[in-house]
Amino acid sequence: MKEQQKKAFVKQTMLSRRTFLKGSAGAIAAALSASAGGKFLSQGMFAPRIARAQSNTVVLAIQEFTHDILRGVLPEFEAATGLTVQLEGGPVSGNDMLTRYASSFASGESPVDVMSDADDSSPTFMRAGWVQPLNDIIPQETWDDFPNSMKDHIDGFLSIDGVRYRIPHEFAVGYFFNRQDWLDEKGLSAPATWEELVNAGKEFSDPANGVWGTTDGLIKPALLYVFIAYLTAQAGGKVFEFDEATGDALQFLHDMIHTHKIFPETALNNDYTAQNELYMADKVAFMRQWPFFQGVAEGNADWFAPEKIVISVPPAGPAGSKSWIGGWGFSIPTFAPNPDGAAELIRFLTSKEIAPVLAEQQGFLLTPRASILEVLDQENPLVQAMSLYAAEDVFAARPFHPRVAEAQTVVDDMASLFLSNQASLSDVLQQGKDLIAALDQ
Repeated sequence: MKEQQKKAFVKQTMLSRRTFLKGSAGAIAAALSASAGGKFLSQGMFAPRIARAQSNTVVLAIQEFTHDILRGVLPEFEAATGLTVQLEGGPVSGNDMLTRYASSFASGESPVDVMSDADDSSPTFMRAGWVQPLNDIIPQETWDDFPNSMKDHIDGFLSIDGVRYRIPHEFAVGYFFNRQDWLDEKGLSAPATWEELVNAGKEFSDPANGVWGTTDGLIKPALLYVFIAYLTAQAGGKVFEFDEATGDALQFLHDMIHTHKIFPETALNNDYTAQNELYMADKVAFMRQWPFFQGVAEGNADWFAPEKIVISVPPAGPAGSKSWIGGWGFSIPTFAPNPDGAAELIRFLTSKEIAPVLAEQQGFLLTPRASILEVLDQENPLVQAMSLYAAEDVFAARPFHPRVAEAQTVVDDMASLFLSNQASLSDVLQQGKDLIAALDQ
């Protein structure tokens, strides 16, 4: 992307948030608010087909920060189907998913009908037979709506042998959030390389007062994998191989914590909520975070200003500026009490009519489906960021392992030992290789 285009992007992300539905999509939102007899659901694919012998309740487990937005569209679904949707707070990581649901699923039961499932838990659920195929539930036109660049992601994390078990409701990209107001005060630009980030971070870090150049949420057992994989992609390696690039990534993060002191060691015990709170307490200059943070920040009206969360491409490492992708999506447990109602709900939430309405309000419900992006306002920060990242070709494939949850735990454990000075780099790299090799047997 040309330099003037990048500058224009930064300028636009500093504007006040505008609606990012255009034209006909705006009419959709109006129609939903009118709730005139569920017209979207009474036609075509949304015609009621519910087996009334089942419960009239559909339990949807999804992160709580989406609930208010979902409540804005669910009355339309309920009016058309006669069903009642019960929202429950969903786990915030793949390993949390496994912890919460594995024992129930293993015993042939499910407390929910639909769940928001993550890339690092769904392969386990799929291979155990704990989620239902979606091939006959989600129309092919919806799958075709995703860009070709997501094919490997869909094949690896959503499917087995062409059978699909999860439909994305989010395209998770590790966006790089900058405090543009802080940069402006010091006459600095967003760091283009990790060396620049270290130097800029030293300008802002004040450990005695809890102010840091950068941070992330790195709590075990799930989130440490994110940042290490992110840095490893920047270094041109593959995190599960514990290769030289993995070592470089671990050493770099160790140096940011212990040598440069621009990254808090307490991040090893922070989840995403703690990470976000630190940023919104004016304690962090730069932060890698998933797109949902835009909505979280804008919801904090007492703190939010556009210049406080300006998105740029990630700092470049040896392999360039890379940001690996992940995602969450809807799946139906095999033992769901109301599978028919679950199928209807997923079709509704992922439809061309409803999905843009949800994406308008929350990045966690935004995917790069063509039918969605074409009606979204390109001046919106999240849409602009996705377009910028695509133009700069910074997407890196999410590391895959057939036993991904267990492999992720290996990375978590080994990285944690090194970053907390409990083991040497050479020891954790060798032990990591051995543990991954054992999983492969």
